[in-house]
Amino acid sequence: MTARPVALLLAALAAGCASAPKDAGFGDVRRTVIEQTRQPVEWDPSAPVRPPDDAAILPLLDGELTADDAVRIAFANNRDVQATLEELGIARGDLLAAGTIRNPLFHAEFRFGGEDANPVEFGLAQSLFDLVQIGGRKRAGQARFEAARVQVGGAVVRFAAEVRSDYFDLLGARRILARQETVMKAQQAAAELAHRQHAAGNISDLDLENEQSRYEQVKLDHARAQLDELQARERLLADLGLARRADLDLPDDFPPAADVDLTPEAAEAQAVERRMDLRIARREIEAAERSLGLARTAWLDDATIGVHHEREPEGKSTTGPEIEVPIPIWNRGAADRVRARALLRQAQQRLVAATVEARSEARAALERHREAKARLDYLREVVVPRRERILRLTQLEYNAMLRGVFQLIGARQELANAQREEVLAARDYWVARTEIDLALLGVGGFSIRREGAEQKRLDLFAPPRRQQTKAKEGE
Repeated sequence: MTARPVALLLAALAAGCASAPKDAGFGDVRRTVIEQTRQPVEWDPSAPVRPPDDAAILPLLDGELTADDAVRIAFANNRDVQATLEELGIARGDLLAAGTIRNPLFHAEFRFGGEDANPVEFGLAQSLFDLVQIGGRKRAGQARFEAARVQVGGAVVRFAAEVRSDYFDLLGARRILARQETVMKAQQAAAELAHRQHAAGNISDLDLENEQSRYEQVKLDHARAQLDELQARERLLADLGLARRADLDLPDDFPPAADVDLTPEAAEAQAVERRMDLRIARREIEAAERSLGLARTAWLDDATIGVHHEREPEGKSTTGPEIEVPIPIWNRGAADRVRARALLRQAQQRLVAATVEARSEARAALERHREAKARLDYLREVVVPRRERILRLTQLEYNAMLRGVFQLIGARQELANAQREEVLAARDYWVARTEIDLALLGVGGFSIRREGAEQKRLDLFAPPRRQQTKAKEGE
């Protein structure tokens, strides 16, 4: 070979041998997760995969469990988290493949014709444009790798938000169940009293049936509250990575609520600046631009350069360079160029759409939070205190024999119902607070949750998962 092809080959080999990050970008992912959740996440791709070990998790559940504790335990033990982090290894493999030169091809030909020196032919060929395009392929692969890294970090942050929402769902479900038990005991007492008064002839059959019907409805509501608590507990246990049922010690009340000092304009600005899905979209545009440059010469991918050695039947040997170039008669690369341009425009359009969606989601999340905070304050400052006053006044009139026992029991039930609505409002407030963080970070995309037996893979432009509250609203 001449000096120029040799230099080209050595430079291409050097570019192709440049390795991807040894930690597959996990260090950056870990820093992002700690920054956004205040909890660390670990990943060891060399560790063997073992069945879940509840015995190692249960000591972590001693004492009162907070939302931060739940996130920390879930990060350490949830296998969906670990499966999601394996996407980093897949992305690193794709990056290594993008920067790897295809192996050279060796061919040999032997002919046996009975001559003193049988003819033989050897050749060694290397894809020419594989060498020329290695730098562009590596840059496009790097852009896709960065997009995957951001997506994985966003998925873990998003999972932390889902754990917090499930935590507050369970806390709310337990408090609602306690309220329903109070209501059921009061209605049970009313039903028993109604039976005694009916037996004494003090109330009619209709009054007895009404009290008994209310008691049956309260029992149904209590059973539904029990189911809601069980389902919320099982969701949180699954988040924590527990295979078997375990007792969870939760606080008696929600943390204090506070306003979010953020205007809609500031929320929009933070969303555009911080959202991960916009960063991913920009990386996708960069990768598409790189791919468009590669597509312009894609029809030359089969071009090869090499060295050829041949020995003639007479015994004479020749050695020299060889080149193979496809003749662009049928395929001139138009299909590759059209496809690459369309992918670039698609990525650009999606960035614009994602930016509009980011602004809208930030505004909507802020308004949901404000509504939840206003509803919670109204219940705490107006509705519940008024029900408490009604109960006190009813008690006074009952003591003065101006009100009946059923009215007193009804006043207690109305107070319990108002307190139940307060619990629901507090739960909605904390879920809405979590949704603000998601809207500003833009950690939409793929969820680490599984659907059936299949794990969701990266979907860079899927809409964010709306965290749905699980406890039933009062009808």
